[in-house]
Amino acid sequence: MWSKIPGAYEIPSGIYPGRIIRVKGATPSCAKSFAINLQCGPKLYPGDDIAFHFNPRFTQKCLVRNHYDSDTWGVEEITKSLPIEAGDPFEVLIYCYYNFFKVDINGKFVCEFKHRISYRKITHIVLDGDITVEEMEFGGGNPPHDSNLIIPCVLSIPKGMHPGRRIRVRGATPVGVKRFSINLQCGPKLYPEEDIAFHFNPRFDSKTLVRNHFAGAKWGDAETEGNLPLGSGDSFEVFFHCYEHSYKVSLNGKHLCNFYHRISVEKITHIMVDGDVMVFQIDFDPYEDPCAPLKLG
Repeated sequence: MWSKIPGAYEIPSGIYPGRIIRVKGATPSCAKSFAINLQCGPKLYPGDDIAFHFNPRFTQKCLVRNHYDSDTWGVEEITKSLPIEAGDPFEVLIYCYYNFFKVDINGKFVCEFKHRISYRKITHIVLDGDITVEEMEFGGGNPPHDSNLIIPCVLSIPKGMHPGRRIRVRGATPVGVKRFSINLQCGPKLYPEEDIAFHFNPRFDSKTLVRNHFAGAKWGDAETEGNLPLGSGDSFEVFFHCYEHSYKVSLNGKHLCNFYHRISVEKITHIMVDGDVMVFQIDFDPYEDPCAPLKLG
């Protein structure tokens, strides 16, 4: 299916944060270069805009990244080394994040490329140059169900917060990031404009999980006890379950922490997510019995 080089192939459901493209193939020993282009249409260069041009050049021993917009190439990003040599097999993984693409080759990080053209405009992948392609896959789950989940994102909590309410946040963190936060807060404005009833803040740089509240323009006493069973580059599913006196938080199916109410839950109107994170889905469960066992499924 992928034997036609050069060839343009439609990307099912397009590109979105969390999307992963896998290209497995090989290069002949006489290869000069090849390119993988994520572009805004099926026409070969110079027909359509190219959001991400990934171009190993064996003769020059460098890796070039660029974009092509309105018949003009952008500024090249060049690495003076190559992760593979002519004649080598390869497996390229291209990860889409909100602000950039990340590329691994044969299991090793190679580069990042900040979006210059919106990933939403990408419809096709083009394979060109001195390569043979054995496999190509499009993974990474489904597109975000809510196009408003752009970081920082703020969503209204339908019918507000109350004991028995459960909120699920599903997402992932890019490799090498420092921290992100999920806030249950008393209004739609970003920090520091609203009181925050529960500040949930994984910090990868210090390997701690900080919990706190923010009221009257002041932070409370931070709680940092316990481990952080989440690393940068990991996917996650966090549940916030509201009880009469506290929140119970589970991470990837395991209980993580409790946080006792410092601000009345009736004042909470919004959830805010910010920092080095991609959010794929936020769900609000209906009312449940606050005395019932915590469900993790």
